Amino acid sequence: MLKRFSILLSFSIASGAAGTAFAQAAAPAQPAPDETQLGEIVVTGNKVEKLPKIAILPSLSPDLDDVVVRSVVRRDLEISGLFELISDKHAPPGLYDFDDPVDVAAWQKTGAEAIVKVAARAAKGGKVEVLGLAYFLDVGKDPVYQKKLIVDKALVRPTAHRITDALLGALTGRPGGFASQFVLASKWSKTRRVFRMDADGNGLTPLTEPTDTAIAPTWGPNGIILYSNSRNYSPFQLFEIVGNLHRPLNVPFKTSIYSTAYNKDFTRLAVAVAENGKSAIYVGNPDGSYMQKVSNTELATHPTWSPSGKLAWVGGDPKHGSQRIYVDGKPASPQGFPAGAPTFCDTEDGVRLAYSVSVGNDRHDLVMSGETGQGMVRLTQGQGSNTYPACSPDGRLLAFFSTRNKKEGLYAMSLKRFTTIQVTTQMGESLRWAALPPPPESAKP
Repeated sequence: MLKRFSILLSFSIASGAAGTAFAQAAAPAQPAPDETQLGEIVVTGNKVEKLPKIAILPSLSPDLDDVVVRSVVRRDLEISGLFELISDKHAPPGLYDFDDPVDVAAWQKTGAEAIVKVAARAAKGGKVEVLGLAYFLDVGKDPVYQKKLIVDKALVRPTAHRITDALLGALTGRPGGFASQFVLASKWSKTRRVFRMDADGNGLTPLTEPTDTAIAPTWGPNGIILYSNSRNYSPFQLFEIVGNLHRPLNVPFKTSIYSTAYNKDFTRLAVAVAENGKSAIYVGNPDGSYMQKVSNTELATHPTWSPSGKLAWVGGDPKHGSQRIYVDGKPASPQGFPAGAPTFCDTEDGVRLAYSVSVGNDRHDLVMSGETGQGMVRLTQGQGSNTYPACSPDGRLLAFFSTRNKKEGLYAMSLKRFTTIQVTTQMGESLRWAALPPPPESAKP
């Protein structure tokens, strides 16, 4: 039983990381593939254009909530890769309390093209008042964004992320995606656990038992999480987390569930399930009913949906060669490069498909193409191993795990500037990124 369980676990993990899960179904060995098939690298590691300079007013308040709001917004804007942040050491002398006006002229002398002020202070009833202001100096000295909110103390950090998203909307015309969260699986001793954390890497929290093996988490409606769980080497069973409650999801399969995915509006559920020594993708209702097989490859796992409703998965069989990415049943990744972990990004330039490919020596790189595989470009090259991409809700950022520069962890790449920044040192698998549930109307920035 232990040996069979190890095979099941290896299959699930390898199929997501462009591994060799389909070795038994792969075509005969061939010469090393030509990496030029992966497209030209679009990331140089250097800034290729002048970024707009933005000033974030310093926080001089001893109030912890004020410090949290300001540090969260600054870090979010840093991760975004869209701006050059002016250092606090260049802040002009002045007053920076909650009600103090912004000295636009003084900040303009520092070279700032945009100015952001965020602050927080205690309010009545144990609540917190949060302020957000933004000036775009090209359009005058009046703020392009101004908002005050009264929120519960527990909502200060997510409110700061929502302020960032609103500021990005005011400054760029497209709201941000930082009011969001990751879910992932990661090694835990001899098992794996499911974790969640904020978009800036804060608040890493284990969600499953340390004695179980939990894999392949994904987001459902209203912050629900689905994951596959095995206890005492049993087949992987599908569970959902609703609040603090873990409960099995009733699907018509008795064999292992490898992974799942909801479509954009949560009206369809795709399930990768073990079947007759192989695996297949089924699609049905969100409650697990009326499941119908849709995959056409002998092995299929790691389903994911595009915003337009296309379904991608990792598949393979002797006819088509080693594991590849399929979109609606057609190969979308190049032959000869084991591929894994597909994700779709709804970018400003249209829907893009991103995934990892194996390039030898236990290394993986990331590539991106059009929704069905056309126009491929390479996102990483010669920078360690890069796996499990996940796109931000606003389509601007691609998060992934990397071992680059001997600083392994979770990284974020701007799909606008193609610069990369480390978010946290956490490593993992099966990364998924989704927006937070909507806030109360009174807490909307």
